[in-house]
Amino acid sequence: MSPTSAAADVVVMPLRLQASAIAAFAEAFRAEWPAWYGPGGPGDADADLHAFANADGALPVGVMAQGPTGQPVGVAALKAMSIPSHAHLTPWASAGWVSPACRGQGVGALLLGALMEEARRLGHAQVYCATATSASLLARQGWQCIDATVHDGHELQVFSKATDC
Repeated sequence: MSPTSAAADVVVMPLRLQASAIAAFAEAFRAEWPAWYGPGGPGDADADLHAFANADGALPVGVMAQGPTGQPVGVAALKAMSIPSHAHLTPWASAGWVSPACRGQGVGALLLGALMEEARRLGHAQVYCATATSASLLARQGWQCIDATVHDGHELQVFSKATDC
């Protein structure tokens, strides 16, 4: 994927091209999801983000959004698995985070578009996403709700979108 420009001078690119942003994103993950990535949580934000920055051409793969002054403003990943109840589906758009100051400005849509491009590049015909909070964004981007489930005590909607691969 080559870097692409969008409204408000946001540029989306593979995370591997800006690995220096991993520390900022890891801190954001810990603040956004403290039960998972915070002290005592089961997740490791640094390890996950380093995995998303892999350069071997396979899953997982991460993309990031960079603001006009070069600051990291969003990140998302395409992973092989997301929720155990739907392990038969792959790949998954996940780990989506946008800086609070940039939310509602189309950054999430740009990140989703970049993930779809990565999925096409890797030969995947469908991409899935489970969310408790971003259903309206997914629906606006043409994703279809295909299921609902409960995971770790949270009600999730499961979405799918064809890559046109």
